[in-house]
Amino acid sequence: MDVKLATEELRARGFRLTRQREAVLATLSGAERGLDPAEILERGRAQCPELGLATVYRALDLFSELGILRRIHADKGCTAVAGTARKHGHYVVCTGCGRVMEFSTCDVHALEAAAARETGFTISAHFLELSGMCADCQTGAEPQATRVRT
Repeated sequence: MDVKLATEELRARGFRLTRQREAVLATLSGAERGLDPAEILERGRAQCPELGLATVYRALDLFSELGILRRIHADKGCTAVAGTARKHGHYVVCTGCGRVMEFSTCDVHALEAAAARETGFTISAHFLELSGMCADCQTGAEPQATRVRT
């Protein structure tokens, strides 16, 4: 996640960059894996002690709406989020260490067309998230300090 681009997106859409929003953005940009709201609150308070959980949730909703972050889905539901550097991108999530990496390759047009034919739906959007083991977890190596990569 590029904090500068996210900040520009906020301002371009008429939103202020409050200290609380800035703390949430900084926390997301430094994350090596998807974070849940409680983790964002805990880490964000290092930069902004007055940050509250309701504010974190409101910021996450706004950032999701603006395309600044995406929700990470797992067996336990959609509890984590990760920053994004692209308007249209997808994630690979490590089932070992939780590392999240963003990728942009997305050739699902044939699948969308087949789903539309079969269901009668007009497909307007899709979400793609893959899970597996990162190279470090495959080899049993200690995961490197990682970030959401683009």
